[in-house]
Amino acid sequence: MLLRNDLLHYTHPSPRTVRILWIAPEQSHAYVFDVAARSADVELIQLSALHADIRSGHASVLPADPFLMVVSHELLPAKHLQLRARAWEIIEPLVAREPEIYEARQRGQLIAQATTAHGVSHPTIYRYLRRYWQRGQTPNALLPDYGNSGGKGKVRQASAGVKRGRPRKNGVDAGPGMNADEEIRRVFRVATAHYAAGHAKFSRLGAYQQMLADFFIERRIDTESGRVMATPVSPKMELPTFGQFNYWLDHDDDRPPEVARRSAAAVAEPAPLLAGALPPGRPGAGFYLDAVRAEVQLVSRADRNQAIGRPLVYLVLDSFSRLVTGMYVGMGEATWPQAMLALANCSADKQRYSQQFGRHIDAEQWPCRHLPETLFTNAALTCGWSGETLLNNFNLRCVAVDAGPEDCREVLEKRFKLLAPGADGAACRLDGVLDLEQFTRIVVDCVLYYNSRHALRHAGGATPRQLWDWGTAHRGGGLKIYPEQLIRCSLMPVAPASVSGDGIMLFDSIYTCARAINERWFERARLRGQWSVKVAYDPSNLDLVYLLDPAAPMQFHACHLADASAAHRHLAAVEIERLPRGPSAAPAPALRTTTQSFASFAN
Repeated sequence: MLLRNDLLHYTHPSPRTVRILWIAPEQSHAYVFDVAARSADVELIQLSALHADIRSGHASVLPADPFLMVVSHELLPAKHLQLRARAWEIIEPLVAREPEIYEARQRGQLIAQATTAHGVSHPTIYRYLRRYWQRGQTPNALLPDYGNSGGKGKVRQASAGVKRGRPRKNGVDAGPGMNADEEIRRVFRVATAHYAAGHAKFSRLGAYQQMLADFFIERRIDTESGRVMATPVSPKMELPTFGQFNYWLDHDDDRPPEVARRSAAAVAEPAPLLAGALPPGRPGAGFYLDAVRAEVQLVSRADRNQAIGRPLVYLVLDSFSRLVTGMYVGMGEATWPQAMLALANCSADKQRYSQQFGRHIDAEQWPCRHLPETLFTNAALTCGWSGETLLNNFNLRCVAVDAGPEDCREVLEKRFKLLAPGADGAACRLDGVLDLEQFTRIVVDCVLYYNSRHALRHAGGATPRQLWDWGTAHRGGGLKIYPEQLIRCSLMPVAPASVSGDGIMLFDSIYTCARAINERWFERARLRGQWSVKVAYDPSNLDLVYLLDPAAPMQFHACHLADASAAHRHLAAVEIERLPRGPSAAPAPALRTTTQSFASFAN
């Protein structure tokens, strides 16, 4: 049995919720009102039709009324009571005229009389009626909505089928528009950083237009071939507006420095250090190494229609300050040799490293260039590890642990949404757009934001960089410095290569080096046949590899790509593996990361 004020939620033909305002005494018909309506129009509907909708499953009666205004009279300010009384005085005679008030023509006449009697405008009375019908037909429905005003710093949650913000100015034909939910805001942030890295001068309009072209098209990735398949965009596809793009660029403070803030409001500075909140310990006493799988499907730089898989982000955090001291973005399964490249990045010049990806920073923005006393690593990374190598070469002890600090993982999840939300391999709008270099730039931005802006709960709201700077000045006894190139080459994975008449062959690429030329290796290979050597390499960039010398274990010889392999320049191993080959070409060896390192080979 349906009653006055019942709420019916429809799922078909389109989602909406209506309130029953009045039912005829003979139970023949009823007047209903759409609670999301922007006008004061009421619908006449046969009661039998409402019952039929419920029986068919197209509608259901809501058990609770979320729109009903129930408040304590004692808690209401006097100003609110006055406004409620004034509004009720105006519409009380109107809503008492049932069912006349529900008929459009008679409602217009009644409202015209009320405007003359009370000296208010037609829109004001219509607004009172709409609010009264939406909120359960009680005087409390006329209370002002001041409690919904303001909310500085809070983001309004979107309801399904309800567009936030003002209506579009283009009219009804333009559609209601789309809500900028967290997924869309993530695309805004990634697209902004992506555009800033590729253009000398940043343009908001240019970034917006490039974002629409890159991220708002119908795209899927074939699971068997890995090819990125684009389909024609539906003309009915909702797109974010330039106004939304601008608004969220100013709202979120994690955009690149190239993007000037249009709002006059300043970004809040990190909280000052409080001596009583400083944690025990010191920088460099222990670093924690872990790897997290990103949810983004990357594409090859050689063929942007070829997907190469989802990257792994290796992160090294200082246990005292939680500063990200090193990082590495790799492909494939998590391996110890790739994890060692993240450790090697701890000693890198971060200014030069960031500039490789178009991110120009000051030295103090990412200050770490050190190795720790102890390396704590996630137990999942220890397959094939060689703790003795680090101990013997750098007096660095390795300890396997089950879990470590979660601070940076939280930032990766909440700020850039780089990690999978739960389901492994879940599709997202970023799939099939970014390549390895562009994705690494996004991670660099994320790390810089985290180091400088993330408030640490265990340190009274201080940022990792604040805690690191203070710790190195007052407790800096656990940090060690070694030559950057020595550490990097010592920790690189090692693979066998072949010396042939054409050059040094590694992963279907040809290299040459000064030592091979001076000692006439290639001529000897043509006369006597091939032989094997060992080289150290970085799987994410094979432009430069290092020849190992058994006679001088801590020396390395740089090998550069030969002109014959110019097509492989600036490519990762996984990208070279997916390059098309002619029918007569010999199959390339499987690209795999060995568990041996240069340092262990030297021993």
